[in-house]
Amino acid sequence: MLTKKFVDGMARMTMLWGGPVVAIMRPHTAASTGNLDDAEFDLDQLPFSVRIVPYTGNHIYTALADADAVMLGGDHRLANLTQWCRSQGKKTVFVTEYSLRTRLQIIDAEVTNPVIRYRRYLWAWHQERRNLRGITAADAVQCNGTPTYDIYRKINGNTLLFFDNRMTVDMLADRKAVAARLADMDRNTHLRIAYSGRLTAVKGGDDLIEVARHLKNAGLDFSFDIYGEGDLRPIMEERIRAYGLGDRVRLHGVVDFATELLPAVRSHIDLFVCCHRQGDPSCTYLETLGCGVPVVGYANDALCGLTKGRAIGWTTPINDARQLAKKIADLQAHPEQLSRASFEALAFATEHTFEKEFAARIAQVRKLLDGPPSPLKELPLAKPARKDQKNVDRG
Repeated sequence: MLTKKFVDGMARMTMLWGGPVVAIMRPHTAASTGNLDDAEFDLDQLPFSVRIVPYTGNHIYTALADADAVMLGGDHRLANLTQWCRSQGKKTVFVTEYSLRTRLQIIDAEVTNPVIRYRRYLWAWHQERRNLRGITAADAVQCNGTPTYDIYRKINGNTLLFFDNRMTVDMLADRKAVAARLADMDRNTHLRIAYSGRLTAVKGGDDLIEVARHLKNAGLDFSFDIYGEGDLRPIMEERIRAYGLGDRVRLHGVVDFATELLPAVRSHIDLFVCCHRQGDPSCTYLETLGCGVPVVGYANDALCGLTKGRAIGWTTPINDARQLAKKIADLQAHPEQLSRASFEALAFATEHTFEKEFAARIAQVRKLLDGPPSPLKELPLAKPARKDQKNVDRG
């Protein structure tokens, strides 16, 4: 069981690398935690190799024995792996996605018990200390999104910013089609808004319906298409009924990304609404922009980093559905802002397609192996986590 997103990314890396690529994973028996694109794969049919080993003892070191370069992340079980790789002459690339601030926001969204929340805060803080050791010792760092890039580029001079997504060149919206959709919007006061992703508290699924309620109360003529699944769906369905939004808000569930979601967004959506309560650098942002559709949402670190200095979207205070609805109403009253942002969004996404982002990542790794060896950094090893300590980092 793997996500299609992961397999597509690994396949792209393998093609660009032109040599053996191996994914090292630990055995796991728990059910999926809500990924929308889980699928079963025959490992023998994948274009890359998979080695399943425990992250304990010397298993991980044995699995990495033949590696020239290692891409790794902040797993607490692998706290010393960067330093070990360096001692063995292996190039290391530390890949980051969630900042400490984002991890704390995720805890806030998921945990109501103050004692458990505090314990998870402590865990997240200690894990960040481990991550900083690995980032400092790494030959290179790759940051998915601006939240970690803004922090870690000050620590490691070889830091790459990328925007993870699966928007290939052939999936991008056509400028003429965007212009036709905008012309239709100019002739019609009906605003078409959408959201796609997991319907969870972390993603702000419950606030989507609150935004729709405020839009209705303000007398806005709109429709709201919501794609995805999650534990909040029953609550959202109940609120749709209670607020009398059945003729405006539609829950579509999970649909195929390439054949259903993208065509619908490219052709029939004017604005993407996002209530993410934390700075997860979601693929959703780039994939929406690639449809020529601007984004309005909560001012989390990821969306703020994307929109800073770019006319591709707007942000409003986190957890304030009323202010978000007010901004949407303002945009409907000024369609010229939506038009400009639509073309700017497409232009930005065109510079950060799936092909370009992965090419830049592989180029950075290849440069490490082609260049002169970097000096080893003498750093103390991080203390390993207690064997009985559970990983409560929900990032």
